[in-house]
Amino acid sequence: MEDRIKIFKIVLLIIFAVLILRSFQLQIIKGDYFYNLSEGNRTSFRPISAPRGKIIDREGEILVSNKLSHDLYLLPNEIPPEINVETLIENIANLTSLNYERLIENYEFSKKNINNRNGLILKRNIDKENMVILLENSEELPGVLVRESSVRDYVYSNTASHLIGYVGEINKSELEKYSTQGISSYNVQDMIGKSGLEKEYESYLKGVDGIRQIEVNNLGEKVKEIGTKPPVPGNDIILNIDLNFQRETEKILKGHIERLIEEAENDSERYPPTGGSAIVINPNNGKVLAMASYPDFDLATFTSGLSEKDYKELAANPLKPMLDRNTMAAVPPGSLFKLVTGTAAIEFLNVNGETEFEDENGLFYIPQWSRPFRNWHPGGEGKLDFTKAIARSNNIVFYKLGYRLYEKYKGEKLVQTALNYGLGTKTQIDLPEEKAGKVPDTPISENKSGWNPGDSVNLSIGQGGLLTTPLQLVNYISAIANKGTLYRPYLVDKIMNANGQMVYDQQSKVIKELDYNEKLFDILHEGMEEVTMSSYGTARSTFRDFPISVAGKTGTAQSGTTDVSHGWFGGFAPSDDPQIAVLIFIENGSSSSYALPIAGDIIKEYFNLEDDSKEENTVKRENTETVVENNSKESEPLDRYISEVFSSN
Repeated sequence: MEDRIKIFKIVLLIIFAVLILRSFQLQIIKGDYFYNLSEGNRTSFRPISAPRGKIIDREGEILVSNKLSHDLYLLPNEIPPEINVETLIENIANLTSLNYERLIENYEFSKKNINNRNGLILKRNIDKENMVILLENSEELPGVLVRESSVRDYVYSNTASHLIGYVGEINKSELEKYSTQGISSYNVQDMIGKSGLEKEYESYLKGVDGIRQIEVNNLGEKVKEIGTKPPVPGNDIILNIDLNFQRETEKILKGHIERLIEEAENDSERYPPTGGSAIVINPNNGKVLAMASYPDFDLATFTSGLSEKDYKELAANPLKPMLDRNTMAAVPPGSLFKLVTGTAAIEFLNVNGETEFEDENGLFYIPQWSRPFRNWHPGGEGKLDFTKAIARSNNIVFYKLGYRLYEKYKGEKLVQTALNYGLGTKTQIDLPEEKAGKVPDTPISENKSGWNPGDSVNLSIGQGGLLTTPLQLVNYISAIANKGTLYRPYLVDKIMNANGQMVYDQQSKVIKELDYNEKLFDILHEGMEEVTMSSYGTARSTFRDFPISVAGKTGTAQSGTTDVSHGWFGGFAPSDDPQIAVLIFIENGSSSSYALPIAGDIIKEYFNLEDDSKEENTVKRENTETVVENNSKESEPLDRYISEVFSSN
């Protein structure tokens, strides 16, 4: 009996010891954990998404807005302690078509983000079928929340796609970048601007998410709402662009290029263009009025989340539809550069509009060199004054000017003049990833040291190591049009908050006031008017009988990688009171003549000019004698030619 009592006492002591140890573990060792857990079960935070700001044209037409979507969240504070998170996520995956591994990956990544305030996003923009399944099974999925959100609605998804840009899920490196910058408002799978204006104005377009604070019981059931912090919508950005004119500009560019491609398919001697661009800006303040790049892409493909495979296929397209050729294509400008050479000649060689030159036989020899530089037009053109040399785009005259500049200044003045006009430098337009291009300031030929006469002669017609973007060229044409002011081009006019209050009013910015007198620009204007309006100008086929006066310059430039050339036209209208500057670029378009009708149609569209038949205008080149300069068809590529000359002299 005594033994049983003793055993009973020992058992009681053991039980009491276990209870004391367990109490010590629960209250002392894990006391904070269970306290926080109980507190978490009492209070929960539910996020409220802020809509992204709209993008609106100058007339108030909405280009980009938002539409309803649904996001899947996990709220840890509403998950009962006995339920394992991984098991809960597995149940979500089993009930729906959502991928378990991706959900776990998003959970783990989101859990590390201190900004989630207990709301961990598992999947953004879930489809309706999965949304219904999750709502129907909500009792079996405590702590799982499907909430309304918004996704980008590109109203005109094929219009201004390169300008507007697209949004995508924030990646790890972007999240870390914002964190290091002290910006703590981004969460895993947040949508941010990835290109275009969406990226450039991300800080304005992104709103501030709100939050609901609720009280829940230990089963994760809502007891009452404690308070709400409403979301702050993103700001709206208002463009300088008019939707209708932008759409017509894109239509004109696309129509002409696709016609050229079709014609090339039926002509073995023609090469199909691989792309093109068109820009219209106000030369008096830098406002971008239209900007088109061909081919473009459909912004709607990004709204539902483009897969990595689909994105790679789009990026691998040989026509590069994602490339904005206005800001990202850096190529030789060809004869459009002759206005730079002309500026240097007037400024440093005392050339004026009546200065006479002679092209005896279409050949120019650098002294002591055995091989000639050739004109695009075979045979000599006789005597030409300076403005007619611009109108005819006569290579021989500009070779001579380039050589005289070399004799007197080596490459210094020609290079410096190009830099003064903003070539080889970013224009600072409010778009990301703009290319700077290049104005050569080092030897073009690797087998020679120092700047040589061939470098200046080659550069004088826009070849050699020179690379420019269409945007740089239209900006430089604008500076000539307004007689000396280089403006920063810009797309966004102002930014308004959701209450209609002005947040930012963008003003014109002068990059540089060119230190050239008005007479210099008068000479260039006269030459550019002869290009378009005279009986001998290289652009006469389109503009000689045009409804308004136009000044311009044609250009054909070697592409460097093929035997075909890029086609250019840059100009402004009206020539006596410039309101717009226009730049047309046809990538691998063979000739500047193909750029002319594009420019003509765009100018007519802007000024709402009567056009009896646009179709007739696009093909009249076939029935009218057209002067077409081509710096590559009549001579072998100059870069290779220069190298050969060096080795033979």
